[in-house]
Amino acid sequence: MKVLIHGFYGAGNAGDDAILHSIIRTLKQVDHQIEIVVIAWSKNIKAYYGDEKIDYIYGLNFKRITQALKESALLIVGGGGLFQDYNTFAPENLFSDQKGALNYYSAPIILAKMLNVKTMLYAVGIGPLASEESKRAMKWIGEIADEITVRDTTSFQLLTSLGITKHQLSADPAIILPAARSTSVAPFVKRTPSHKYIGLNLRQWSYDRKSAKQAEYQLISILNHLSKRYEVTFVIMTFNKLPSELEKARTLAQRLKGDSLILPYDGSPAEYKAVCKRVDLMIAMRLHASIFALSEGVPSIGLSYDDKVSGLYQELDLKPYCFPIEKIDVSSLRMIIEDCLTNPQNHRQLIQDNVTALQERERINQTVLMKMLGGM
Repeated sequence: MKVLIHGFYGAGNAGDDAILHSIIRTLKQVDHQIEIVVIAWSKNIKAYYGDEKIDYIYGLNFKRITQALKESALLIVGGGGLFQDYNTFAPENLFSDQKGALNYYSAPIILAKMLNVKTMLYAVGIGPLASEESKRAMKWIGEIADEITVRDTTSFQLLTSLGITKHQLSADPAIILPAARSTSVAPFVKRTPSHKYIGLNLRQWSYDRKSAKQAEYQLISILNHLSKRYEVTFVIMTFNKLPSELEKARTLAQRLKGDSLILPYDGSPAEYKAVCKRVDLMIAMRLHASIFALSEGVPSIGLSYDDKVSGLYQELDLKPYCFPIEKIDVSSLRMIIEDCLTNPQNHRQLIQDNVTALQERERINQTVLMKMLGGM
């Protein structure tokens, strides 16, 4: 049996790589004989870092995608905030100039249904959908998909508002990704109880540059103040292979007082997660920086540029740990950072209890997958 997987894979993004790894791991747990083909965004950036044999197809090669669908029992479109219209949506470009996420992720679904191939939307994020045209397209895609799991309550409610009823609430697959057993990153080898390591991820965000810039300024001011009181190393993590993200990290390091270590995303998501496991606190814009740290019980603070970030903290009943970039309460942010550093065990226990419930909910993805494969 062959399964075709489509998503934002091969784009050099740690979060999407983690999602793919978890989906493949779950598939192999259900049936280790399954053959897996992944539709990848890039022809030269690695998408999967595990041990299973995987074949790849370039995401705009419709001839090969069509052939793979003819040979497949199931199409999985999975993981991440795939169905949104940040970059607009133009249905006339569906099979040609594929600008926009709705185009790129919908095309294989339409082909699959025309070829009578079952389709599962696997722990997807839905929205934002700004235009009525996007909402109509999402409603139609939701109706033709055979099964849908969504990773958060906001996505669940959005699909419900569009009239979809088949979807189930699960969780992001990255939350069950095992961290690598060890990390050889130098500063962690000689750490002392008094030394604090703060993981830091600030991303380029072009859709609201003003808010992102202001949030960065406020955060740096707080961290530079902290570095006068604590022995701190800032572990700056890009979570993405784009040169612009690495340049962002370098600029951030220059503006921070005290020691900084830049850790580009140049290994596997499991190795990157092992680094997150070793920091004392994670402060991050990217959703999966928070997921990596929180799933390892590490106190984390989210800087929300999108509802998916604030949604994660709300799902975990950790709303005070998340701050919208457009309106940061500087005093509250400073206090919670200091408390996480001085009373870490209190925060770790609260996080672990809540994360466990979300990890249990992620199993719904496997349950739905087993149902689909069992009927073939």
